[in-house]
Amino acid sequence: MRGPAAPRLPDIIDNEATGDRRGHMFPQPGGQDADGDHDLPRFTMSVNGGYRGGMGANGGANAPAMLKGLTPELNGLLREAFTPTRPKQQLNGLFIGRNDTLRRIISAIEEERAHVILYGDRGRGKTSVANAIEKIAGQAGYLSLKLTCSGELSFEDIFRHFLKKIPSTYYRSALDNPFAARRNFASFNELLPDGTFSVTELNEVLAGIHATHVLLILDEYDRVLDEDFRNKLAELFKNLTDSSIPVTLLVVGVAENLDQLLGKHPSIQRSLVPVHLPLMTDQEIGRLIQAGAQNAGIEFAPDVVRRIAEFVRGLPYYAQLLGLHAARSAVSRGSKLVERPDLAYAVARCLQEAERGIVESYARALAADRRAELEDALLAAALCPADAYGVFDPKDLAGDSGELPSAATLDLLKRLTREDHGGVLAPVVEPGLERYRFRNQMMRQYVLMRQASERGQI
Repeated sequence: MRGPAAPRLPDIIDNEATGDRRGHMFPQPGGQDADGDHDLPRFTMSVNGGYRGGMGANGGANAPAMLKGLTPELNGLLREAFTPTRPKQQLNGLFIGRNDTLRRIISAIEEERAHVILYGDRGRGKTSVANAIEKIAGQAGYLSLKLTCSGELSFEDIFRHFLKKIPSTYYRSALDNPFAARRNFASFNELLPDGTFSVTELNEVLAGIHATHVLLILDEYDRVLDEDFRNKLAELFKNLTDSSIPVTLLVVGVAENLDQLLGKHPSIQRSLVPVHLPLMTDQEIGRLIQAGAQNAGIEFAPDVVRRIAEFVRGLPYYAQLLGLHAARSAVSRGSKLVERPDLAYAVARCLQEAERGIVESYARALAADRRAELEDALLAAALCPADAYGVFDPKDLAGDSGELPSAATLDLLKRLTREDHGGVLAPVVEPGLERYRFRNQMMRQYVLMRQASERGQI
């Protein structure tokens, strides 16, 4: 097995690295802090962003949650420059690589008068794009409203929330009859009947909107599991389109395809423009890291930027996370240049903080005989070129050698789709061929970082 997989390894494993450090995956960067080893971790920034006292004269360096020498002020600066867990809120130099997607969404809303579904795997930056659209639409005069969905919110809850934010000044007050009495109310929510309401009743209320165009953004729609909710939303899509009401829906969610997000409603396909958020290119990942570095007043060594791009494979979440931890490591040792040891620390932190489900699936995948061969098969799959949906063809495992994968290699890939092997891979069956994708797309980055760390080749 090691034969077929080996040609792909140089893409991520540094040829200059030597030795094997398996079992030393999580080093303690910067050593131990004798003054604070046993203190409880602390929050390092106050709610209002100011300095929080009571942490010692060294500005919090004794807090084990922070690297030694990393003050709350510096930590806050780096957190603003690299935001892995917080979507981008501002349209500035830190918003990188999504112009084509923004243009497609704007065109669909503005020119095609269509509703939009923005979908893709986790960590690609869908919420950041939704935030950008919200602001861009607001600048253009749209009444742009955004809500994050949850399994607890009903269809009625969500649209009452939206209508409460649409003031009565936008009500079409009997335009055809100027002598009709104007209705006295504060927001459009008051026009709905008490309790539950039908999609038709909601449509009639929205039909009263005048002198604006309302953009309603439903983020994290994949969290909605209620089939009745999804059916009502599909009906609303169709009604709004048929009625030419100045209301557009932008639905954002984690999904591989539209059916997964919206269910099977063929009748609404003509009302929607699906926009799949692609992975970023290596060049865009590089620009993302450099923009964050510039904002924080530091610099990343070129080989570190290249290695980050190799690890993250186009996923901005991991680019931000590696950038943040590596920058913290450099600043804590008094340097403004992020180098390879800082990246090693960042990788260790990312592996420590990985989702439990990913770690458990990885362990089950390799908890069998032929572990070394399974490791190579998993690494080769992570290195294999994939399309925008993360799907790869086993034929591409050969890399530049041109040698097709052996029957043993293909058998190992099939084993990795089984639950007793973690169900790490999912088969994508098409006429005449069988391809694969990682069931959880973030597993790809975890495999690349973990294997590089265990082999001492970061």
